[in-house]
Order: sequence, then C-alpha cells, then structure tokens
Amino acid sequence: MKRLYKSVIAASVFSVLAAATASAGPVEDRKELMKTVVKSLKLSIKMVKGEMPYDAAAAAAAMQTIHEVPDKYIKLFPEGSDKHPETEASPRIWQDMKGFVEKAEDMKIASAKTRDAASQGLDAFKAALFGELVKTCKGCHEAYRIKKEK
Repeated sequence: MKRLYKSVIAASVFSVLAAATASAGPVEDRKELMKTVVKSLKLSIKMVKGEMPYDAAAAAAAMQTIHEVPDKYIKLFPEGSDKHPETEASPRIWQDMKGFVEKAEDMKIASAKTRDAASQGLDAFKAALFGELVKTCKGCHEAYRIKKEK
C-alpha cells in the first residue's frame, strides 16, 4: 500500500511539473529560443577565436539553428505579455510589430548568409558572423529590447 501511495504521489508531482513546463508561457518560450541563439553564437565565436577547431558543418548547423528561430519567435508576443515582470521586450514591439517582423526577417537572411559562408572556410564564416549577423542582432536588441538589471 505504501508503494502505491508513493507511486501516486510521484505521478502527481510529475504531472504537475509536466503541465507547468508545457504551459510556460510566451515570455519563458521567448527566453528559451534566445538561449538557443546564444548557444549557437557561443559555439561559433569559439571556433572563430580558435578556442576550438573550425568545423564547417558545426558552424553551418549553428547558423541553421539561428535561422529557424525568427519564425517561431515573432509568434510569442501576444497582447499582455509585455506586462510580464521578467520580460525584456520593449513596448515598441507592440507599437511597431511590422518593424519587429522586418528585423526578424533580417535575422533569417543574415543567418542564412552566415550558414552558407561556413562552407567557404573560417575567414568567410568569420566575416559573415561578425559582419551582418552580429549587426543584425545588435540592431534588433537596440530597437526592441530593454535590458533589465538583475
């Protein structure tokens, strides 16, 4: 009986945790997507700095990961999510959704160019990464992000 009781409690806890994870919300989902971008950028920067060997396939895969983010990301800004206490999204997103979507499209274009440059070698990849891609990231952050103090 004790085992059954423990199993029921464990299953209940697991169900609650699974439900909480599944319904994390748009702000949390936005943060998770940005974590994938950061992870891909960190990997790419390590290769460019010589902190790890350059691997064209890994570099291209990192850029493909970034390339896939904007289409998902722009859908995570429903009305009211700007009021979340942990959001770094500027109210300007909701005031200028067209401009925000254009910045997302710029990210897709820049990441595709950087992905394609990966097969041309380290120098081409580095130029694309620190050229258009990083500028695109910075441009969006400057226009549509409010950095919160922690």
